[in-house]
Amino acid sequence: MSADSSSSSSDGVLDDMLIAVTQETINHLREEAQSTTSRTRQPHLEQDRLGAHERLMHDYFCENPLYDDEQFRRTFRMSRCLFLRISNDLAAEFSFFTQKESASRKIGFSGIQKCIAAIRQLVYGIVTNAWDEYLRMSARSCRDCLENFFEGVIFLYGR
Repeated sequence: MSADSSSSSSDGVLDDMLIAVTQETINHLREEAQSTTSRTRQPHLEQDRLGAHERLMHDYFCENPLYDDEQFRRTFRMSRCLFLRISNDLAAEFSFFTQKESASRKIGFSGIQKCIAAIRQLVYGIVTNAWDEYLRMSARSCRDCLENFFEGVIFLYGR
């Protein structure tokens, strides 16, 4: 079996795994959103979203990243090329995965930050606020990223 066919077969297995986990997580998120428990809103913390984005780009996506391709694969359980393909496909199809400016002129999270937040939750099964310090993203934002990521992946690759 050639490296190309091995890579594409592992991509197919990854797609199948993502779809199965996605369905389970979407169902869980919907149940959680419909629960009757009251939720209290956390006070707004000013976070350095741009600094977090720059750190992420320097660590993984610049010309000479801090972490090489093998370290990326170990961390995210997929190749950098596959990650970028998924991230770019989501950004092209869903506005959620594009960086926007809020009405108060604050820059939002980049599509790459949103995809990283979702994939880290999938890969490690971690709670939504575990990446708050690195990505500067609240638990609610991470949960939104995960839900939109699942819906986007199912829409784009579910067939």
